[in-house]
Amino acid sequence: MRKAWSGSMLLMTFLVAVAMPTVSRGTDMEQKADQLWNDREDLGKAAEAIEAYEALRKDKPHEYEVLLRLSRLHYWVGQNLEATDKEKALSHYGKGKEYGKRASEVAPEKPGGYFFEAANLARENNLRGTVSNLWGISAVQKLNEKTASIDPGYFYRGPDRFFCAYYTKLPGLLGGSTRRAIEFGKRAVEAFPNYAGNRFFLAEAYVKDGRNDLATKELEAAAALPDSALSDAVPEQRMEKKRAAELLKRIGK
Repeated sequence: MRKAWSGSMLLMTFLVAVAMPTVSRGTDMEQKADQLWNDREDLGKAAEAIEAYEALRKDKPHEYEVLLRLSRLHYWVGQNLEATDKEKALSHYGKGKEYGKRASEVAPEKPGGYFFEAANLARENNLRGTVSNLWGISAVQKLNEKTASIDPGYFYRGPDRFFCAYYTKLPGLLGGSTRRAIEFGKRAVEAFPNYAGNRFFLAEAYVKDGRNDLATKELEAAAALPDSALSDAVPEQRMEKKRAAELLKRIGK
């Protein structure tokens, strides 16, 4: 009996010893991916983060947070490449769109997959040109409506930000309306005044409406926001502040 007990203990010890490195490797990879995510403002780190989360997917192919981060990373890199490498930017948006879709399939009750599928699709359509943009905008609209039905405040009132831009840029003959754009923009700013993107898009609507004085106030407020006002969106905050500063300069001429 004692020998059988000793044999069982040895077997258990062996199994634990074998399992521990696997757990450690998994934990280490998650920590590495998360650290690279935090450093994503550096596009080299962002590329490494994509690789790290892809590696995590081998063990967790249906992990919502992993899929969502991949969608966001491709969206982030795509935005940064648009001015210098259109084809690479489109490739990132295509992948980001697919990861967003997978995330919403894994967790249909959560808003993130729908929102970032829409974000990638919108940038992809915009980069391809007017015809593609008009053709795909209804899909983007539906995804944002779905996001809003789950959580209207998601990503600092992202759906309202989208509809602000949507009604600003859509031609009047196709339903564009600065009045509606301003309504959505104000709603976003009131809910999350510390996100520069909300103020930037509201300012664009004001410019379209010929109210540069109000646009200037929003843009100056955006430029004055701390980079770290929202901990999950520091790189995005800096990008939006830069866009705000550029628009402020254009309308000030």
